[in-house]
Amino acid sequence: MQIPDLPVDEARRLTALHATRLLGSAPEEAFDRITRMAARLLHAPTALVSLVDKDVQWFKSRCGFEATETARDISFCGHAILDHEPLVVGDATQDPRFRDNPLVLGEPHVRFYAGVPLYSVDRMPIGTLCVLDKVPRQLGGEDLDILRDLARMVEQLIHHRQLATAAQALYSHVLLDAANPELSAAAGQVEFLLNHDQLTGLSNRQALARTIDKGLAEWRSQGTPTLVAAINLDKFKRLNELLGHHAGDQALVSITWSLQSVLRPEDLLARVGNDEFVVLLPGLGDDSVARDRLRQIMQAVHREFKTPGGGAIPLTCSIGYAIYPHDGDSADVLLNNATLATRRAKLMGGGQIQHFSEELKQAFNRKLTMEGQLRAALDHKELFLMYQPKIALKDGSVAGLEVLLRWRHPQHGLISPVEFIPVAEEAGLIVEIGEWVLKSAVDQCRAWRAAGVPTVPVAVNLSARQFHRTDIVGCVATVVRDAGLAPGDLELELTESMSVQCPERSADLMARLRELGCTLSIDDFGTGYSSLSYLKRLPVDKLKIDRSFVQDMHQSADSLAMVQAIIAMAHSLRLEVIAEGVELQEQLDGLRAAGCDQIQGFYFSKPLSPEDCAAYLREHAARPA
Repeated sequence: MQIPDLPVDEARRLTALHATRLLGSAPEEAFDRITRMAARLLHAPTALVSLVDKDVQWFKSRCGFEATETARDISFCGHAILDHEPLVVGDATQDPRFRDNPLVLGEPHVRFYAGVPLYSVDRMPIGTLCVLDKVPRQLGGEDLDILRDLARMVEQLIHHRQLATAAQALYSHVLLDAANPELSAAAGQVEFLLNHDQLTGLSNRQALARTIDKGLAEWRSQGTPTLVAAINLDKFKRLNELLGHHAGDQALVSITWSLQSVLRPEDLLARVGNDEFVVLLPGLGDDSVARDRLRQIMQAVHREFKTPGGGAIPLTCSIGYAIYPHDGDSADVLLNNATLATRRAKLMGGGQIQHFSEELKQAFNRKLTMEGQLRAALDHKELFLMYQPKIALKDGSVAGLEVLLRWRHPQHGLISPVEFIPVAEEAGLIVEIGEWVLKSAVDQCRAWRAAGVPTVPVAVNLSARQFHRTDIVGCVATVVRDAGLAPGDLELELTESMSVQCPERSADLMARLRELGCTLSIDDFGTGYSSLSYLKRLPVDKLKIDRSFVQDMHQSADSLAMVQAIIAMAHSLRLEVIAEGVELQEQLDGLRAAGCDQIQGFYFSKPLSPEDCAAYLREHAARPA
């Protein structure tokens, strides 16, 4: 039998355990409800909330177990707290650590064990939520997720109970007694909980700001430059949506440990938001040295998570930084400027490091101004539509049109959609603008038809907010009915990432849109997280290969192979394939050889005004281009 090792920080761990005041406490229904739930959901006869003390493990809650404690030396949980991952023992009689353990050889004859560590508010492992069985078995991924989620519920109970106890001890004294150890301990607990993030144990934003403000006088007197870096996880929301919040919590804790491992003792790491960290690096003022350190920090964050469909989610980060005193002389200014630089890094595509500058501030102010002007742009008829033909490679005819939104600003002239669409999304204007685009495009189709212009399908892009947070089916139904469109006249394009948000709801919405006669296309394929096999579950008709692959395919063997694979597998799923961004003969030849169905890009036509598009359709729709 293997006796569990002692954690390196055992003294601090025991202090954290005793601070909970759970050891020896009376049974509580809130804890017992969770162990009963664990036993029922995981079909296990025994579930325990085990707290690992110096010599014993004591059970705060027991379901299907008589003893209130066992020796720590023979505990499975003593092993489980040594690692930050769950401990699963499929058959204890086959595990050298446990096969001659008294709990295995005698009552309760443990054969199967699964335990998830429980953490104190300062992220010390104090015990486990575990399930046991008398027969060997395995624990599937979904069951392990359930155990993790229940463990987080136990932790929340512990944290809330601890805060309530500390607060009660504080308020039970009208006059503070510094000599009262109970009161001092309670005050310390409340102070910790108010100044630290409960998941990671890191300082929160308020504590960070106070630390900066306290350090300013010393930095000023000693001439010490100090770097404040804001770290924002790229696409963290997608990880939560696809893998669940427990996976997101695990990622945050793992990232915390990785970041702490590359920081110096004088550095400070804080968690200031759901997917945001800030690091304070005293003494760093040289920009080249700062970037070297930040690249090391960025590398500590980067990792990859597997999805149930066999794909992978790369988790990267964007970093923005400001340096005292050049970029600010107060906590608020430094933090705001670092955050502003982070926003710029994310707009550059993520995975970037950006230093704050006055130019950035001016650009941000312009963005705020643009937001106000964009609200009036619809009323002032400053937004307009262009149309880009899509060409069928089999005969060169016009297979359809994509509707492209443009903004002609009265002072700044044409503003790129790359600049104003994100502003519209952040400002909550994208739904109103999206509905205007849909109605205007359909009205244009009706006007062309009335003028005798040959009709082809018109593709309109839907934003994520428009698709998921409005009655998109009702909106499309009304527009199609009022315009008298025939089935197939309207094509709706959704991005790949949009299609995997709330998969069941997405599939239902898409099925209802197809019932209206709309054709559905997945846009920018290859840049998201789904796989072609996933598309079997979605009622889509077409796939658009992202332009980034098309632009490189005549120079990059990898991009060419990716395009060929996408086309081949899409055809196996009976999906038409459209390639966008085609500008060169070599690209066209490669796509034709790969069997691509349609192409779109400057090779055949730039985006056209309604008048020019009507002329183009009259010339090309009826015969090969």
